[in-house]
Amino acid sequence: MPFLWSCLSWLLPPWTHQPPPALHAPTPARTRHGDPQLAAFEQGDWLAELELLQLGETLHRQALRHRGYDSESFEVMVTIADVLERDHGWNPTHADTWLERMGLWAQEL
Repeated sequence: MPFLWSCLSWLLPPWTHQPPPALHAPTPARTRHGDPQLAAFEQGDWLAELELLQLGETLHRQALRHRGYDSESFEVMVTIADVLERDHGWNPTHADTWLERMGLWAQEL
């Protein structure tokens, strides 16, 4: 905002060349998005989570073609759910619901 204000200040009369007061003080949540290292870390974390979900979707499609999960795919799906819980903060209920939606528990019954 200060840069924009300085660029446009020449349009205003000389007595108004002071930037407007801030509407509110920056909070830690607002300032943390300005940190490029943190933003890159968060982006990498989101991309890793998406890769896990894409792998799960690929295994799910494969299971649909072959009428069920083989033992290796079954273990990978459970491992994906564990990693989503442990490393990405998923609630265990959410991960279990995801596995159910992927058809993993239907095969056990």
